[in-house]
Amino acid sequence: MNDQSDEGYVYLIPEIIKERIQISDVFSQPTSTSVMSYGVNLSFPELHLHRTLRSRELSFLRGKVEAVLELWERKCLQHLQYQDDRYRPSAVDQLNRDADQRLHLLRNILVDTLHTAPSPDWSWIECRGAFSVMPQELYGMPKIPEYILTDADGRPIDILRLDQVRKPDLEKIKNQFSTVTKLFRPSKVREVVDQELARWSKKRSDIGVANAERRATLRQAQSIYDASKSMFKAGRESDWNILQDVKTNYERLASTVLTSDSASCAVEEYCDLIMMAIEYPDEICSNWLVNYLPESKVLHLDLDLPSVDQLSLPKAWEYSSSSAEVVQVKLSEREVAELCDVVSYQMVLRAMRDLFVADQSRAIETIICNGQVAFQGPGSDEWRSCIVVSISADREELLQLDFLQETPGALIEQLGAISAGAPHLAVPVQPMG
Repeated sequence: MNDQSDEGYVYLIPEIIKERIQISDVFSQPTSTSVMSYGVNLSFPELHLHRTLRSRELSFLRGKVEAVLELWERKCLQHLQYQDDRYRPSAVDQLNRDADQRLHLLRNILVDTLHTAPSPDWSWIECRGAFSVMPQELYGMPKIPEYILTDADGRPIDILRLDQVRKPDLEKIKNQFSTVTKLFRPSKVREVVDQELARWSKKRSDIGVANAERRATLRQAQSIYDASKSMFKAGRESDWNILQDVKTNYERLASTVLTSDSASCAVEEYCDLIMMAIEYPDEICSNWLVNYLPESKVLHLDLDLPSVDQLSLPKAWEYSSSSAEVVQVKLSEREVAELCDVVSYQMVLRAMRDLFVADQSRAIETIICNGQVAFQGPGSDEWRSCIVVSISADREELLQLDFLQETPGALIEQLGAISAGAPHLAVPVQPMG
């Protein structure tokens, strides 16, 4: 089921972010159960966003990539709107309302969602990319030949034929000679006429050959295009069947014991859908990795938490007449540290709570969550991370917590989390499990 290749796949990328993002080649690595897993790194440097996506199925991975790109398109549009607003004095009031709303959302990531259950949708991991064949594959050159006509889908349908040259007017050629030449040197006239006919015949032959070559190129391109499209359709059908199998396998877990690989794949993909359904505020670069152990019904969740740099947000805006732009009044270092801690604790609790609540097949009995802070090394494009909090909780233990009356920090302590200080300090700890 994992004997797949990503060669030639074209992601469906929103136009506005096409030149702003970076998508790595697909890499592969074994999971803890030695089953091959595929991965892709995405980055959006302008907005300081990055994601590492993984799946045991290549088609699911493509769907996840395209789902993230759709999310990043919305974030990009909001960012561009801000870039426009910052130079408009009239935007101050709206920017201040937005700042208040963002801080409220960040401080209430958990409690504002307790009355709802996540709604995972299997269609999120379906491939969105349209069928496409590069000109190099069809014609052996980087561009489509100018004489090839294509339909709206890019399929070659016809050629522009070279027009045949007209046969020379023999009488007109003869009339170019004087009467004396015609009478006393008719061989000269015949020689010129024969030369013109020979040139016409050669041109006619060359054009016929060129048109035949164009038709042959068209037929070959059509054959390659149609075969590629048939393979694409067959691949899409196979992808859909795999998706239905995984979905069915997850649903069967409520009453059936599946093989380790089938159960792990089904639960991990379902948990990915649950995590994708969690809508974090724009400042949160949500990133995670799940690994399911069916024998013990334990889910390992590695969850990226925000750093203080990500949450150094404006708490107010004001117009500066000296710089002729709207400037921000940032949160203090203490306010940022407090916000970072409360957001981190809430993200851990919400992810665990939503996973348990949405697990309709009760495939998960225990979640071990490792909250980690990601950062870029100095002078490097490489992302690294350290685990700052590790927590293990059973289903009943976590769902009986009083999320409304207790602070997130107190709830984390009740569950016996391991940490070496507040999350904003980014002190690494040894993970559980």
